[in-house]
Amino acid sequence: MNEQDISIPDAFLPVLEALIFASDEPMSEKTINELLVESEFQEYASPDGIKIAIDHINDDLAKCARPYSIVKVAGGYHFVTRSQFGVYVQKLLKAKSRKRLSQAALETLSIVAYKQPVSKPDIEAIRGVNSGEIMNSLLDRGLVTIIGRAETAGRPLLYGTTAEFLRIFGLAALDDLPRMKEIDELIAMQPQNLAAELGSAVVEDINALVSLDSLDTDEHHENNPSNESSDS
Repeated sequence: MNEQDISIPDAFLPVLEALIFASDEPMSEKTINELLVESEFQEYASPDGIKIAIDHINDDLAKCARPYSIVKVAGGYHFVTRSQFGVYVQKLLKAKSRKRLSQAALETLSIVAYKQPVSKPDIEAIRGVNSGEIMNSLLDRGLVTIIGRAETAGRPLLYGTTAEFLRIFGLAALDDLPRMKEIDELIAMQPQNLAAELGSAVVEDINALVSLDSLDTDEHHENNPSNESSDS
């Protein structure tokens, strides 16, 4: 059965919307399917059925001029604020006393994101400073994880980003990381246009996340065709 053959009942839409709204994390298609097993909506909880239903929900939200929509990030569906309201949401987030990543932490995270799998010695060679404390902080925050050991002398630990990293930065997969050319274009935009384009708190962090001259992002994308998160 393809998408054209699926007719989604109106009663399924609020059920799906409620599940996604109530979840603290992006809700995967597998989880949605499991939650609806033996329910009257089980037959619609397929990947195609869920996608069609979410398109309907987003259409309804847009018609009502709601400031949010459902998007697919980090392998699941999640409510996010629409980009045109990002500049206002940033002010709210700034007003809160939430801890933000330091410039050094963002630089380190950018290296892991674009060079993974990468060892701490390689990270320190790029940054030119000891990064042990920062790596521990990123591990504690759940933004990076240990994914193995290198085959080089001493077999240092290898690090990669997690599903939480994808969620925080609004990425469906690592393939969605912007290339350097795209970043140059974004940085060239006026601040208000950049906020409208990206939305959310990522606007402030984007320069540090992708501005290291040492990172060859095009090479990374070419040499790493499989960019799935190693976080389980």
